[in-house]
Amino acid sequence: MKTQELQLLYIFDAIMTERSVTRAAERLAMTQPAVSNAISRMRQIWNDPLFVRKGAILSPPLTR
Repeated sequence: MKTQELQLLYIFDAIMTERSVTRAAERLAMTQPAVSNAISRMRQIWNDPLFVRKGAILSPPLTR
């Protein structure tokens, strides 16, 4: 697995755990815009929306 892909998996895990881009960024010692950019890259690479926003919470989409 490429280093970039592995980094995206770490970011994905942090977002799923924290349910917040800001808290995931803090956990990973990254900026919020960097995490947002990573989400965009994941959406393009994996051709999947990955997360939906429900108020201040991010969660996986319930239906496909």
